[in-house]
Amino acid sequence: MQDRIYPPILNRLGWFITLLSVMMVTVRAESVVPAEIFDPGYLEGDSNYHCLTAASDGYLYFAVNSHHPGASVRIYRFDTSTDTTALVGDVSAALGLEPAREIVHGKIHTPLVEWDGYLYFATHTSQYDGNLPLINPPDGRQPYAGGHFMRLNLATQKIEDVAALGLPNEGLITMAVDKPGRTLYGLTWPSAQLVSFNLDEGRLKNWGAVQQRGEWGAFPDEWDFVCRKLGVTPEGTVYGSTNTGRIWHFDSDDQRPVKYFTQLNLDAVPPIQAEDFTIEPVPHFFWRNWRTLIWNDATASFWGLHGGSGQLFEFTPATGTLRSVRPLNPTTIVPGRRNPFRTQLGFMLGPDNTLLYLAHAPPTPSTADRAVATSVHLLTYAIDTDTFTDHGAITGPDHRRIFFTESIALGPDDHLYSVAWVETTDPAKMQQVQTARAFAAPEETQDIIFEIQLIRLPRRDALTTP
Repeated sequence: MQDRIYPPILNRLGWFITLLSVMMVTVRAESVVPAEIFDPGYLEGDSNYHCLTAASDGYLYFAVNSHHPGASVRIYRFDTSTDTTALVGDVSAALGLEPAREIVHGKIHTPLVEWDGYLYFATHTSQYDGNLPLINPPDGRQPYAGGHFMRLNLATQKIEDVAALGLPNEGLITMAVDKPGRTLYGLTWPSAQLVSFNLDEGRLKNWGAVQQRGEWGAFPDEWDFVCRKLGVTPEGTVYGSTNTGRIWHFDSDDQRPVKYFTQLNLDAVPPIQAEDFTIEPVPHFFWRNWRTLIWNDATASFWGLHGGSGQLFEFTPATGTLRSVRPLNPTTIVPGRRNPFRTQLGFMLGPDNTLLYLAHAPPTPSTADRAVATSVHLLTYAIDTDTFTDHGAITGPDHRRIFFTESIALGPDDHLYSVAWVETTDPAKMQQVQTARAFAAPEETQDIIFEIQLIRLPRRDALTTP
């Protein structure tokens, strides 16, 4: 799987840096954010990336991905009034695909974007050969036929196909919706091709590669880490970033529609400089792009997180300015040029112009004889008052550790929700999980057995300040 805490090429180095950071943190009693957990019951499911939303019909919707060759991504619905979870559908089955015959859609790696009675999303592969798609399945299945733009009809609860990408081995890693222009935009992985689909025209357009050859290219000249989050303004202009720190925008009226800001560079966002800081001569994941980005109507600007440092920044397209704000990292991490823990996708703008973020942090202590590489802290930043708060580590019932999140939403009950990896402690359940997944779980979890769960944090107005 390509979207991991540390890819294989950096695995040992990454964990070594993580260990050093844990040793350097200031020792203090951590505050705890209690979490309830709700099991969707999908043992083969193992991850969620960005795919959680509170819809206008009063339900929460989320996806559970699977890296198992015989499984697919599924969409679930959660009723906050009854605390019940229902399966909406299997995405590949909705398209008539069979895992025994072909590589199906194992992931949704995009947000669920509500618009005009639908939740729009795009699909992605979850079968890999190292850090590239599995082009030659050893079991005789057909290779991945390419991602789809899709939608969930909120009225009928039916999963509908919108447009097939038609590019073999290319999934859609991110998606944005230009609502005024009634157009869906997506970036493919691994080649970073920009595609669009206009709902009125019913026409799919391919605008070409926007980041060299993406992650399929040879390092260093052709390789570029594909942007994981497109930004879109209310007027419909689309923005992205590259692994060299450049910011681009898209103008569909131009023959060569991708243009770059010549004076802006995300490399300059981290405020801390280090004489001995170097970019290793290997593919570096999440170091120089923005990791995530959201539009803020109140400030008429984007707010985002730098992938390598966890630095919060403000980007104002109208004035062409990029402003470094502050590190948005847990207080247990020593500030530096690079955050040893990967920046995450669980980032949102909440009420009162406040940013909420679920961030990787050093692991919390445990009496269990099982290593966990990270914990998750809930952070908030009130833009209007310039107030940052680390609310502490999220912990499940019976002290079960929660150590990976890539989504966040505010439910209709004013509770915060995420889809997370939750430590499995019951021996019988551990055996069930191991049997169901075999060796298909993400590589980061090889030393820990976990369940993918919907988690509920306290109400937003009940969050305490440590």
